[in-house]
Amino acid sequence: MRFGQLTVQAVFRDSKGAVKCRCRCDCGHMTEVHWHNVKAGRTKSCGCREEANRRKFRDITGQRFGKLIALSPTKERRNGNVVWKCRCDCGNLYYQSERNLIRGFSKHCGCEKRRGNPAEFRDLTDQRFNRLRALSPTEKRTGGGSVIWHCICDCGKEADVSETALVHGSQISCGCRVQEVGKELSTHLHFIDGTCIEFLKRKQRSDNSSGYTGVYRTRNGKYRVGITFKKTRYYLGTYDTFEKAKQIRQDAEKRYHQSFVKNYEEEENIKGNSDAVRRSYLADFVYHYGFDHNMG
Repeated sequence: MRFGQLTVQAVFRDSKGAVKCRCRCDCGHMTEVHWHNVKAGRTKSCGCREEANRRKFRDITGQRFGKLIALSPTKERRNGNVVWKCRCDCGNLYYQSERNLIRGFSKHCGCEKRRGNPAEFRDLTDQRFNRLRALSPTEKRTGGGSVIWHCICDCGKEADVSETALVHGSQISCGCRVQEVGKELSTHLHFIDGTCIEFLKRKQRSDNSSGYTGVYRTRNGKYRVGITFKKTRYYLGTYDTFEKAKQIRQDAEKRYHQSFVKNYEEEENIKGNSDAVRRSYLADFVYHYGFDHNMG
């Protein structure tokens, strides 16, 4: 039997039970390969074709790609693509694959990212972002190229914060607000047997692999369900569909969380509106800023 450049001479099982075949390649070499790879057409030679293809490349010597000029091909390959030695306009030598150069994925050695693009620079001087006021830009950049701004907080402390964090509101202070809320938690949140009442009443989170708290998508596509109550994690099983897993989780919430909250409120007779609103605000803050006591 012949497959590509290989002629099968014998089929056998190795010491581990895998089915292999002994083949002669058109180049004259003998090789042993997995039978299913030969039959499926994934293996067509002893490796001589791959070596021949590795020597093939498109000559882009002297061509410009953004700020990069291709100097010479190297022996290195990335995903089968020739890696070229290039020189950037800034003077640095840079190595990049032919594919990324031709398709425009790489246009400089990284110097533009390190310096930041002046055209995209946004002047935030004296602008206020919650408790922070931007004073001046620094020369530092985040990994994504966002400008780091030197800011002053209402508490008087100074902090360096990225433009992205300021504009999108992911950082609202030098860190003092988080500390303040941390101190308030023990005063305004209520813990019974290690269980926080406000956490049980908080809005549903969806930042996990399935989109529903306590339901996790496994690698094989099924859904694992769990719930935490009184510092104990309960495993509720693994299910084929998300709908079934979600229903099991909701039933457990009614059994553990909602009944616990109901009994607490009946005993306390819900002390007052203002206190309830305060606790709700703090629970929302915890939801957004990450004070998690494993109550999911």
